[in-house]
Amino acid sequence: MGGKGKQTVGFHYLFTFVAGFGRGPIDELVEIQVADKTAWSGSASDATPHAINSPNLFGGEEKEGGIQGAFRLLQGGATQVLPPAVTVFTGSSKPVGSVTIPNVKSALGGLVSEFRGFVSFVYDGLVTSMNPYLKDWKFRVRRHRAGWHNDDPWYPEKAVVYLENGAIHAMNPAHIIYQCFTDPDWGKGEDADALDENSFVYAANLLCSEGFGLCLPWYRQEDVDAFIQVVVDHIGCLIYEDRTTGKQVIRLLRNDYDPATIPLFTPDTGLLAIEEDDSASAEAVNEIVATGFSPVTRGDIQVRANNIAGWHSQGGPISRPMEWKGIPTRSLLLRRAQQELRTLSGGLKRFRLRLDRRAWQLAPGSVIRISSPRHNIENMVVRLGEVGEQRGAITARVAEDVFALPSTTFTGSADSDWTPPAQQPVPAPDDALLELGYRDLYRAVGPGDLSTATETDASVGMVATSSGGSYLYNLATKADGEPNYSIRLNQPYTGFGALSADIGPLDTAIVLQQPYELDAESVDQMFRIGDEEVWLTSYDPATGDATIVRGCSDTIPSAHAAGSSVWAIDDDLVTDGRTYVTGETVLAKCLPRTSSAVLDESEATERSLTLIGRQVLPYPPGNVKVDGTSIFSLIGEYAEPVITWAHRDRVMQEDAHVGHGEPSIGPEPGATYNLRLYDLDDNLIRNTTGLTTDTWTYDAAMQAADSAPSVVRVELETERDGHVSWQHYSFLVILKGGWGYGWGFNWGGA
Repeated sequence: MGGKGKQTVGFHYLFTFVAGFGRGPIDELVEIQVADKTAWSGSASDATPHAINSPNLFGGEEKEGGIQGAFRLLQGGATQVLPPAVTVFTGSSKPVGSVTIPNVKSALGGLVSEFRGFVSFVYDGLVTSMNPYLKDWKFRVRRHRAGWHNDDPWYPEKAVVYLENGAIHAMNPAHIIYQCFTDPDWGKGEDADALDENSFVYAANLLCSEGFGLCLPWYRQEDVDAFIQVVVDHIGCLIYEDRTTGKQVIRLLRNDYDPATIPLFTPDTGLLAIEEDDSASAEAVNEIVATGFSPVTRGDIQVRANNIAGWHSQGGPISRPMEWKGIPTRSLLLRRAQQELRTLSGGLKRFRLRLDRRAWQLAPGSVIRISSPRHNIENMVVRLGEVGEQRGAITARVAEDVFALPSTTFTGSADSDWTPPAQQPVPAPDDALLELGYRDLYRAVGPGDLSTATETDASVGMVATSSGGSYLYNLATKADGEPNYSIRLNQPYTGFGALSADIGPLDTAIVLQQPYELDAESVDQMFRIGDEEVWLTSYDPATGDATIVRGCSDTIPSAHAAGSSVWAIDDDLVTDGRTYVTGETVLAKCLPRTSSAVLDESEATERSLTLIGRQVLPYPPGNVKVDGTSIFSLIGEYAEPVITWAHRDRVMQEDAHVGHGEPSIGPEPGATYNLRLYDLDDNLIRNTTGLTTDTWTYDAAMQAADSAPSVVRVELETERDGHVSWQHYSFLVILKGGWGYGWGFNWGGA
């Protein structure tokens, strides 16, 4: 039991490390992946400590452990001072109950900066088990309104473009370009007055309405102008200097005009010359293979946009690969590919124009109409590219305009199994507030810290299941009388199932339905059904078939109805890390959170629990029998019933799985047993206390002294130092009384 007699087969490896992300600040850190598995998700935006409780991420103790510890996000502000050390409770389970995030300066010693000017990440805790090599860590961050000069973002209302129902917070490309131009630290450092405000506002609004946002990194070694061009290529736009104002103008290449109202140039209205431009001629493309990048899956996404008519006319596909790694969703990537395909297929006409001074206001990206009977052009809409002056005339390269971005596309793409999580949190379908027993605390804090607990100490934990779309919740707790709830930890939901049918006290084969976070690795863990703890010894995820050992720890077997919740409490019981006093009433709420919101306290169900000091109470006896028959299957009459039981010792048992039917362990020093007998009218007729043996006989003399009852109800419990076991047995024993009441009771089923 516990750690006694175990052989050391490997080690847990705990690190403290610091990682740098880049220039700061950022809006939030939303996910941490280790070895391409999600160790934590939530929202971290300041130096508040956050716990990571994924000890089984790599298979648990039998394989390579997991991640269990805590971290701080340091935004690197101009006045940042590295925070002091802090101890954080990671959750509810071994191998790491709590960790201390150090003060980095004190830990390193010597001359250490305050880590200003860049975003950094400090972690302390378990990083792997058995294998001493650190795995690859990846971080998903968001930046859109943070990190602007003087903390003053331009047009913040449109800085974020929400994609995939809000699961992705992309940045508005117009804002990216605007910041690249104006930021004095890393950008071009131009004054905001050097930009045409109206054109940027129009572009930002249009991009938002299109749902066109980008997730794109910039690296310091990359020239800012080159990065701006990358953004321009992604969204299909032009940036040029207005010849009348000298300001930088952004113009999206979109179908945002009325052909009847745009200028018309003919030989009589300013069109001096027109000639076809074949400098860019090439075989028409009829397929675009576009590649983007999903920040959620951290992998490339690829779509194909096809011109089927072009396939037939050209005898097969003529493909061109395009990379837009800043486009984060498949649907947006497909729309962009369709736009590009229209410009590269269909044999678009391209011309070089010479116009008189009536075209002096034309700028790159402008749309005009041209008409030239000599060239068999009656009325063509063209988009201007390069615009210049030559020998008193305006020159321009133009192409037929097909640059509009489709609002919808019907070209097929590979289906994705991923469903965006819900953005508005809803209350947990089921949750429960529990008081921790001795075994729970032993697993959470270990024998050393547990030995310092007083007899009045008490702790609570919560179990909860998700409605979907939420992968974490905040545990809000307070003692009765405290004015406000405190948010203790962000934690994942509890492994969960529901009984498919009623079970009796002796049933060990069950079927679990509606499973959540249950798999083959759930075997050998403790679960809780109602107020009974059971040990899961087998589980088939395909069928839900499971085998359990009944009445473990300080609980006794009992019947449970179909639909009863079955909670995984070994690794998924979430505590608030706080010590209460026996007799206090604790109030708690489960606050589900999504990537963008947390359930308001007013919408969550409040749970209340008055603490009994469960961790200090002795365990009830086990394996209770009458004349060798389990009390849960008694049949017939007993002349002088002999009641037997097995000792239990909470301290000796530690965190071992000990079921109701196991032989004696202990007893715990100072433990005695109390037996109470009641007649059919529930009158107490005998009270025996202070028993130290594991057997007791209700002999004929006792029965006579108790007025010869026909049936007695027996209660059995453990007592130690005035503390009585949390649960006690209550069972009926029919006494032999000839052919009278006893016969009728047995056969009539009274």
